[in-house]
Amino acid sequence: MYEEIRRPKLLKPIPLIIIRSLSSLYYFAKYSQNSAPDKIQRIFSSNIEFLYNLLDILGGKSKQKQLSELAQRTHRLVDEKDPNLLENLEKITIDLSQYCDNYQSIIQQSMKVLREQIVNMYKQKVTKIQVVVVDNNNDLARTEKIANMLQNFCYYQVEKTTYPSSDYSGKMVNNDFTFITSTHPPQIHELVKSLKTYKKPGLAIAHIEKEGKADEQAIRHGAQLQRGGFPVLFKVFTPIRLFTSIDKIYMKYNLEI
Repeated sequence: MYEEIRRPKLLKPIPLIIIRSLSSLYYFAKYSQNSAPDKIQRIFSSNIEFLYNLLDILGGKSKQKQLSELAQRTHRLVDEKDPNLLENLEKITIDLSQYCDNYQSIIQQSMKVLREQIVNMYKQKVTKIQVVVVDNNNDLARTEKIANMLQNFCYYQVEKTTYPSSDYSGKMVNNDFTFITSTHPPQIHELVKSLKTYKKPGLAIAHIEKEGKADEQAIRHGAQLQRGGFPVLFKVFTPIRLFTSIDKIYMKYNLEI
């Protein structure tokens, strides 16, 4: 089935913080089989609780019965072994999108008033993937920009390191996911190979332009990595594209075992 969570027309009316939570739930439901590691179970249950509380708060603020009903349907998803989990989540997403589209002004006003409360609730209550951003191209500004987006717009727990460096191994061990900032250096293949040692999923960004010209080396290395099965992003990326990509890779890696 087409990935509902990535359909632009479906997502457009929904506030970003709701999409953020739906992404973790969607890919859990998509790849979950018999059992999940403890942390992933916590990610699932904490996102269910957050989304339920968020919809309940919005329903109370806007006095919209439909939102409160969506909150109750969301709370019933708490059974992670439900064989219809993905189908039920997709139906909730579709109904939520339709509601947000029909009542844009109400949702926008409520989110404007409650945004700080809701973001803080997400940061405090939801179990998060820990991401280490690896600068492998001596590009501090690029690394800072990516780390800032992952932390402040995608709401991951983020650390930074360089490759190679004295703290690289320790941070690889202590984090859940590796984000590589460039496919340009020839050492990218050695770095990706090392991820197997740490048993960590990862993702790389390919710089497709350098000083106004196509970065053919980055494109070539990125294509080689993709053919070898390692995920690479080539195009301009948004927070939604980033966190749906990371959530998908992380859940698939840890649940399809």
